[in-house]
Amino acid sequence: MLHVLRRPLSALLLGTMLALPPPAAAGPVETRLAEELLASLGPSVPPDAQVALTLGRPFDGPVDAVRDIGLDPRTGIFQARILSDGHVVELSGRADVEVTMPVPVRRIRPGEIIEAADLTTIRLSLDRAGAGFIASADALIGQSPRRQLSTGRLVQVGSVGAPVVVQRNRPVTLVYEDGALLLAARGRALQEGGVGDTVRVMNIASSTVVTGTVTGAETVSVSGPRVPQAARP
Repeated sequence: MLHVLRRPLSALLLGTMLALPPPAAAGPVETRLAEELLASLGPSVPPDAQVALTLGRPFDGPVDAVRDIGLDPRTGIFQARILSDGHVVELSGRADVEVTMPVPVRRIRPGEIIEAADLTTIRLSLDRAGAGFIASADALIGQSPRRQLSTGRLVQVGSVGAPVVVQRNRPVTLVYEDGALLLAARGRALQEGGVGDTVRVMNIASSTVVTGTVTGAETVSVSGPRVPQAARP
């Protein structure tokens, strides 16, 4: 299926990959198709993606415009229609798209904070990277694993989150704010969580289970008048 191009995107042409001896340098049509192919893949592909493109047959004419281009991710076969000297020319070939992905350089356990020194990057094909893995080191730094991360393995989406500041079965402070009114009560966390996570907490005074948002170390904010008014800070 062909995708209509919507935006330009720079690409680095790695060279041709024919079994026959490759040309000394990639021609302008390969470079242009590499750029447009990455653009057609949309924002899900990182901007530093690279493509190695091979034409099925040689073409050395001018490229006035690329009408459309599409890639079959299963086979790596691309098809394109270009405008050259007023004529529409159909081209096809193989394209291998590679992306850079972050991986840990050591085993990182739950509760640890991921730092830049804990990560390196590897290059691999787009189909192996997949949408289910975190593609940016910035999205990992400062986070904490929810389960152990292995050395050299891609990090799955959802396997890291904000550092845990509320521990399960540990005391927390329940806070209720309504304008100038601030109420607080003692609670016991029924779930662990980081800042911004939603967790369930038992109000120790009433044994009522409420749901709130973690706002800091051992602190959970709840909405609505569910904290006893007698328990003021």
